[in-house]
Amino acid sequence: MKQLSLKSRLKDYEFSDWTRPWVTLSVGVASMSAKVKTVDWGNFTPINKSIAYRLIYRSFGWDKVGKNHFGYTMPSPIVGLYLDPAGTKGVVEKFIEGYNGGPKKEIREIQYRFNKKWDDQDKAKEVRDQWIKDYQHGLTIAKSIQIDESELWELCRFAEWGRESNKGQEYGPLNGMYRGLIQDAFDASVNLQLVQKVKVKWVKGESTDQMEPMGFKQAGNIVQVSLEHRYDPDETENERFKVKIVNARQNTSVWGQEFTNLSFGELGQLVYPDSQESDWQ
Repeated sequence: MKQLSLKSRLKDYEFSDWTRPWVTLSVGVASMSAKVKTVDWGNFTPINKSIAYRLIYRSFGWDKVGKNHFGYTMPSPIVGLYLDPAGTKGVVEKFIEGYNGGPKKEIREIQYRFNKKWDDQDKAKEVRDQWIKDYQHGLTIAKSIQIDESELWELCRFAEWGRESNKGQEYGPLNGMYRGLIQDAFDASVNLQLVQKVKVKWVKGESTDQMEPMGFKQAGNIVQVSLEHRYDPDETENERFKVKIVNARQNTSVWGQEFTNLSFGELGQLVYPDSQESDWQ
């Protein structure tokens, strides 16, 4: 039987590289060449490996437990969009002057007035639209933004349905619009604090000793960090304000940890252990 030479056996033979099925190797008489197929990625882009040191987070707790105070430890300029009639008087002034020897901060605010007891749906739409316009401007000039999320959600619901019951209503468009507002902060790489009021949590018709955040129910799924604030009157004067990290998307090891007098910069370094204090200023 005639034996085929190596040259004859290799001629025009093709085989596939199974680790990279899109590459086919063609072996010719005198050489081996690789034909690499160009991939059309369409609209897909490479992943940006750089980390944006900013936090989109929510702060919930009973009244007067340090939620706004914590927010003012964010880097300035800070802008606040407030619907809470109580505002931030008595809290913000100390940061403008330099809290505990820290830097004086540039803090600006807008106070909105809406009361669903006597204001109508048209008024709600007017206030909502102005709020959104101001918020979009704030994203272009601020490092940090603080909003009364519970009151904003109530305003947006009233603007959507007025005094009609919201039971059985289609929430899809409203949820989509609201998620878009939070996504805008991600895209702008600013810090955003959603301040949420709370109510007593009920289970099977019975009240519990637990709290339940009020406002947009999907907020906890969208933000990077959820914080629970409380005040402990039994502690010494400088140890009473507590902040618990309920969860954090970037670092699960800090879940459930509670801290005394936590600042925003300290939170940032807990969530991103490789970051420095200067990254949060």
